[in-house]
Amino acid sequence: MEKLKSVLIANRVRIIRTAQALNIKTISVYTSIDASSLHVSQADEAVLLPGSNSTAYTDGDEIIKIAKEKGVDAIIPGYGFLSENADFARSVGRAGLVWVGPSAESIEAFGVKHVARELAEKAGVPIVPGTKGLVETADDAVKESERIGFPVMLKATGGGGGMGLVVCHTSKEVKEGFETVRSRGETLFKNPGLLVDPSSYTLFIERYIADGHHIEVQVFGNGQGQAIHFGERECSIQRRNQKVIEECPSPFVEKNPSLREKLGSTAVSLAESMKYGSAGTIEYIVDDKTGEFYFLEMNTRLQVEHGITEMVYNVDLVELMFKQADAQLSGKGGLAPDYLKSLQPSKPVGVAIEARVYAENPLRDYAPSPGLLQMVQWEQLEGSRIDTWVFTGTQVSPNYDPLLAKVMNHAKTREAAHKGMALLLSRSMICGPPTNLEYLAAIMQNETFQSGHTLTSFLKTFDFAPSVIDVISAGAYTLVQDLPGRPTVGKGIPHSGPMDPVALSIANMLVGNEKGKEGLEITLSGPELRFLGPAVVALTGAPMNFTLDGSAIPMWTRKHVKAGQKLKIGKTTGGGCRSYLAVYGGFPKVADYFGSKSTSPLVAIGGYQGRALAPGDLLAMVDEVPKNLGGHPSVPEHLRPQYPTSWEIMAMPGPHQEGYLTNEDVDMIYSSELKVSHNASRSGVRLIPPRAPQWARKDGGEGGSHPSNLVEYGYPLGTLNWTGDDPCIFPIDCPNFGGFLSSTTVIRADWWKLGQIKAGNTMQYKRVSLEEALSLRKKVEEYLVAIQKAIESGSFERVQALETTYSPSGAYGKAVVAERPAKGNEPQVRYRQGGDDHLLVEYGNEQFDLNHRCRVTALEKVLRGPDAPAWLKETLTNTVGCCTSLLLFYDGAKLDREKLVKYLQSLEDQLGDLSKIKVPCRRFRLPLSFESKEQTEATQRYMETQRPHAPYLPDNLEFTAKNNAFSPDQLKHNLLNGTLMTVVVGFFCGNTVSLPVDPRMRMASPKTNPSRVFTPEGTFGWGGSCGSIYPVDSPGGYMMLGRTVPCFDYLGYKDGFSLEKPWLFQDFDLLTFYQVTEEELNEKLGYFRSGRYKFEWDDVEFDMAEHNKLLQDTAGEVKQLREKQTKVQDELVVAEHESLQKWREDKEKDKVDESTVDALLADPAISTIDSPMDANVWKVLVDEGDDIKPNQVLVLVEAMKMEINVQAPGDITKGKVEKVLVRPGETVKAGGRIALIRHEVMGR
Repeated sequence: MEKLKSVLIANRVRIIRTAQALNIKTISVYTSIDASSLHVSQADEAVLLPGSNSTAYTDGDEIIKIAKEKGVDAIIPGYGFLSENADFARSVGRAGLVWVGPSAESIEAFGVKHVARELAEKAGVPIVPGTKGLVETADDAVKESERIGFPVMLKATGGGGGMGLVVCHTSKEVKEGFETVRSRGETLFKNPGLLVDPSSYTLFIERYIADGHHIEVQVFGNGQGQAIHFGERECSIQRRNQKVIEECPSPFVEKNPSLREKLGSTAVSLAESMKYGSAGTIEYIVDDKTGEFYFLEMNTRLQVEHGITEMVYNVDLVELMFKQADAQLSGKGGLAPDYLKSLQPSKPVGVAIEARVYAENPLRDYAPSPGLLQMVQWEQLEGSRIDTWVFTGTQVSPNYDPLLAKVMNHAKTREAAHKGMALLLSRSMICGPPTNLEYLAAIMQNETFQSGHTLTSFLKTFDFAPSVIDVISAGAYTLVQDLPGRPTVGKGIPHSGPMDPVALSIANMLVGNEKGKEGLEITLSGPELRFLGPAVVALTGAPMNFTLDGSAIPMWTRKHVKAGQKLKIGKTTGGGCRSYLAVYGGFPKVADYFGSKSTSPLVAIGGYQGRALAPGDLLAMVDEVPKNLGGHPSVPEHLRPQYPTSWEIMAMPGPHQEGYLTNEDVDMIYSSELKVSHNASRSGVRLIPPRAPQWARKDGGEGGSHPSNLVEYGYPLGTLNWTGDDPCIFPIDCPNFGGFLSSTTVIRADWWKLGQIKAGNTMQYKRVSLEEALSLRKKVEEYLVAIQKAIESGSFERVQALETTYSPSGAYGKAVVAERPAKGNEPQVRYRQGGDDHLLVEYGNEQFDLNHRCRVTALEKVLRGPDAPAWLKETLTNTVGCCTSLLLFYDGAKLDREKLVKYLQSLEDQLGDLSKIKVPCRRFRLPLSFESKEQTEATQRYMETQRPHAPYLPDNLEFTAKNNAFSPDQLKHNLLNGTLMTVVVGFFCGNTVSLPVDPRMRMASPKTNPSRVFTPEGTFGWGGSCGSIYPVDSPGGYMMLGRTVPCFDYLGYKDGFSLEKPWLFQDFDLLTFYQVTEEELNEKLGYFRSGRYKFEWDDVEFDMAEHNKLLQDTAGEVKQLREKQTKVQDELVVAEHESLQKWREDKEKDKVDESTVDALLADPAISTIDSPMDANVWKVLVDEGDDIKPNQVLVLVEAMKMEINVQAPGDITKGKVEKVLVRPGETVKAGGRIALIRHEVMGR
């Protein structure tokens, strides 16, 4: 390039590739919702556009402003948005920049279709018989149509892309279509650069050639009267006049070779007559019977399908556009005529085919389907080319065209090109929202397409029948789950999997799957599903209404579903709350995440889009059902698990019981019937005890001010966790660590019960020994094996039922199963049980000490290292290391716990004294802003919707400083001048907890009560004795002190992350902060979201001897500081108690008693309105006694800054509000009751 050194690009990755090959600096512009697009990360520089996502790309003034600020030489628009806007092209020129494209005059002239027709006619190009100019009225349109002869096409005079067109076969259709086209033209193509007054937007009419080929010619002009062409493309395969598949050269022209010269010469003639400059495309309609061709329009931009021309003619059209612009910039006017003419090819070389891949739902009239692309894999072949902006992790926005990629293949022959394209489409995989990938692959297999004789009407008769399930309605909470979930990952990636593994296993057995295959977990009420292909299904678990095409069918039975049938699962009709639908072959297009398809909805990970199913979702099935899956095996009712309303749950004491709870507290837990609260979900089953614990200690020491507080440790699955005085069982989607006491843990054999226990049920713990736990576990496995054999043999005679009750021996053990006394610099070690699958190794006496963290790291390294014994590698599932402890997840059925404990004790001798070692680690330098609009709004929302007053409101930082006898400035100084050590990564999504290295900078702070339902990503908060970086937008209770860059990337595409390691930090990482303004941080967040942020870190060593000397030297100073802090904290504890008491009293005034709710629910005319997710109640729009209508919005809840409507059922005829169970400001769990309604249902 002589003069062209830099260019601003609107949004095309393909242009960046050529520009960079020519050493042209690229500046991309983007919107916030488009930040992760490849055109942002691959450009040399990217600039965020101001304004809304929907209009920013069309704000020409702002784009030119950015171009001038960046000092670029030119602007290239790509295709779409402003690429054919004459006024924008003029403005670019007036700004002293080169427009990489045709002149504004050319854009203007060819942008008005009736003017373009006139120009074509003058240039000797055949035009379709039609009107001479514009038609002003519907009556005139009818007269002209009758003169031209039906069928006709009504065309808006501006725009392109197949929009603003209507085909009419009768005068009546012309009258109806006239206003449609006119209004559509105004809406879609309003442009002050057009030669038409938008206020009187009109149209013209052409004869519609039904049996035609859409063929276009690629031209290139130098703006000085010379032009060439690069052959033709056939674009006949269209849907609603939008191109779907294109070919170069045209199969029709190949069969009629003399046509190529005619098409090309007329196209060049038209381009030269206008002194056209740059790339352009002239489109024709070619009569299939006669071969006559007619001008349709000229596109004054680079076409989407230009790539196949480049492949066939070995040309880079974008490079030519840049060379033309460079010549203009150099004052030459354009490319030299001789050079341009030398590029005229004589004939095509080979054949190229392009297919446009869209995020659209073929079963919903090809409606756009935005969402997260959880997996993108493109097949690559010799001769293939994929032009795309997406990758695994891309969020497809509803704001823009849903085109995901252009898949192209070039080969010597059409047959070879077609076969290659068929392979590309069938082997490529996109998991996420629905796409047309299978639709395109089906076209490749069509005989008409393979023959090369496709007309513009081809898709009207093309039959596409994918083997999928169409979700008509989704039910209350329907998730994809498989076994065993993700037990080996950790770091805040939940375990996941089915809440009731027994029911899912049997459902899979019934349909011929492996027992761990993914199925649908259905909570309380189920979906309505339309099967477009044949399937074998089975529904197990809690009893629910179950119908096929309206006829009742049995659960626990193999059923064959025919293509076109509808399966409907209604509400639960008895005990239990979850059922499981298995489908033969599972759901092959649901993406794996860490080896599992399970959904963790709380953190939006895995499954289908990381969420519950919704209407319009598509679940792909396998194409064929094996013939050997005949019959209808059914599990007899007496052999099915029973789902009572009063449950016995077997558990083992620990990890924390003795010394934490009084004997009376322990007796209460095991001798009382505990009621299940309405707040029962996959992440926590909250229980209502007879009373609050009395506690065996007055506070939590360094863990916190409440006796339930502990120094953070790993949570066993199934443990009973005490968040203050409130007990909650932690099932498979719980956080993997925290700072609250866990007193007893459900054994593995009874995990399935946690999946069926529901609000209003009661449960009673029964203590068992480890031996009993393993024996009961074995019985569950034997039961499943027997069921499998019975299904295969057809005989259930030898199967013994799964018992739901058991009489323990009473020989249960204690929480602490072994101890090792302190020895010199080696700390005391306690080994605590957590059910039959978890063992907690605890150092010291619950004091934050980096010596303990060092020892945890060393122990974990040995256990997970290559020299660990084979028996341990085979049975150790996962570990969670915290500041003073290491939790081991292991397979208790295969590993003897006594053997494990002895081995762990032997390792302590091996580790020895670690007080003087140097630990390799990383030192990070992170930006920190103490101002954040998002945090201010989150606090304001918290005060409005959750708790209006508290000592920590409205300023969390000021409160935290006061709570630690610091001024706000002192607190900021400590954060900016100190170093924090990462002591644990996990909780949810790689949340990073850190502790100040210098004990003089350590602080203590209570957490908000209740927790916020929204905390902005990147928030740096403080809770207990530790700091924490919030990795994603999420709920949270740490005091918000500032904001930095987040530390988690779900699908690992950002710099510093990977799909195998989506979390950033690791144990012993050192964190330092430097202050930035809010504006500066927002810029860095923009870089992070687009994957361009570079984390700053160095490899260093942490010297334990040096640290221990610091501890010793500052001991006196620290003691004085702690005394001062304790005094202040005691005062604030009193203030918090008073504020909390007042707030609770205000809430209790309108609280509905649980027994009242239970009594009302006994009435069959009463049903519940439940929350769709964990949320705050924002507004209650009805009062008790109000009449309600179908789908009426009753309550607004707020979660993650979104307001969600909670509606009345759509099937009621008459209804009224019986009880409102919530009030503004309360927090509700997913599935939690919001209101009771009395109603009549349609058809009853």
